[in-house]
Amino acid sequence: MPTPIATIANLTATGDVIIGPGALTTMVKGLPVACMGDAVAGPLCIAGVITLTTALNILSKGRPTANIGSVVMGVSMLGFPIVTSVLVCPNVNEIV
Repeated sequence: MPTPIATIANLTATGDVIIGPGALTTMVKGLPVACMGDAVAGPLCIAGVITLTTALNILSKGRPTANIGSVVMGVSMLGFPIVTSVLVCPNVNEIV
């Protein structure tokens, strides 16, 4: 099932923000596309990385493009592992 593309500044289910670096030359609604390996940080996840996406065959700058439902793994403020997913992707016109 196609899902919206994630970009830099989109949120995860825990309210953390995708901070990049993204694919700076691939833009959606003026924001760089988020990819596997991009950093995620915020109030709950202080060190996170997008680790899995369902759009493995859609590449941006040679990396799989992140989309809604992409898995984020990281570390919480207390040092515990945390797993969340990309949830807020307002780019509903761009589907992968």
